[in-house]
Amino acid sequence: MNVVVSGYYAGFPVAGLFWHAVSFALGFTELGHQVWYLEDSGDVPWGFDFERLDFDHDCRYGVRRLAAEMDAVGMGDRWVYRHVPTDRWDGLGRDRAMDVLAGADVLVNVSLSAPMRPEYLHIPHRLAVDTDPVFNQVRMRTSTTPTATVADTHTRLFTFGRPPLPAPRPGDEWLPTRQPVVSRLWPVAGPPEPDAPFTTVTHWEAYPGISWDGVYYGTKGDTMREYADLPHRTGVPLSLALGGSARAQRTMTGGGWHVREPVGVSEKTTDYRAWIAASAGEIGFAKHGYVTARSGWFSDRTCSYLASGRPAVVQDTGWSEWLPEGEGVLAFSDPAQAAAALEEVAADPGRHARAARKLVEEHFEAEHVCAAMLEAL
Repeated sequence: MNVVVSGYYAGFPVAGLFWHAVSFALGFTELGHQVWYLEDSGDVPWGFDFERLDFDHDCRYGVRRLAAEMDAVGMGDRWVYRHVPTDRWDGLGRDRAMDVLAGADVLVNVSLSAPMRPEYLHIPHRLAVDTDPVFNQVRMRTSTTPTATVADTHTRLFTFGRPPLPAPRPGDEWLPTRQPVVSRLWPVAGPPEPDAPFTTVTHWEAYPGISWDGVYYGTKGDTMREYADLPHRTGVPLSLALGGSARAQRTMTGGGWHVREPVGVSEKTTDYRAWIAASAGEIGFAKHGYVTARSGWFSDRTCSYLASGRPAVVQDTGWSEWLPEGEGVLAFSDPAQAAAALEEVAADPGRHARAARKLVEEHFEAEHVCAAMLEAL
């Protein structure tokens, strides 16, 4: 089967976004399919160059990073970046990319990143992968952007949430899926230093909160304010690589968190792995909207920690109803529970580290996640 996986990375080239989509491409490759990665810039590209620390709407810097990362995972000749305004096709080139699209059986549109252009609509099976549950369903009901047409332009709808979700359009069927992890590409890190902190990489607010049917679904910042004083509740050191305003960073440092900018620890996969390896585990937060809706969302970032043998203490969005918790990954719903879970992991780190890796192998292995999607065609 010929599979095209679309994603978003070159506009904002950080490791988390690379693995977010390319893990699907690798999963289908592991199953023996012919797979290519496609990135569509959109009609109005947005890009950032981390070397110049300036905007790069041609996305030349991001494309160089994409080429390097794809080489590292063995897909250096199987990707294309389509810069729509200039009709520039990096990687495969225009003619070869159009041949691939013409012969594709399946398009996997991760994070709904590719607008459905005519050459994509000709692909028989078009799978939407909603990685932002609750927010996307509300946008589909209230927006005039391409998100509003997702259900009409795709043949199957998958979500990182667990239905029922708020605001689904009548007749839309959202099938649950999860982040695939190619565990062989995430080697278990050696034991951390005794004073290693629990960490995470996150952003305060990527977009504003939304309301639907009288209920407010907020952002990561709405959540994190409630946990600003968590360091005062535990003796376990805590560190954030936090993107957002200076005010957001002051909110967390005022509560005792060690805070740093996220780019230096997350731009390249090598940096990202080193950050995780230097951590005792993850302290993970979810968007207020995910928690309020009991969406069941679980983070692909957390999967990277777990695969690396780093246990995770993670805010419960309802994921504890479908994923075993208590060993390797622990759920919390308030600051007291978070502090208790951190202390529990710190008391027996080896046991929780082994359980973390096992959990990924049993529940997130890429070929199994991708095979289940194909079974739903």
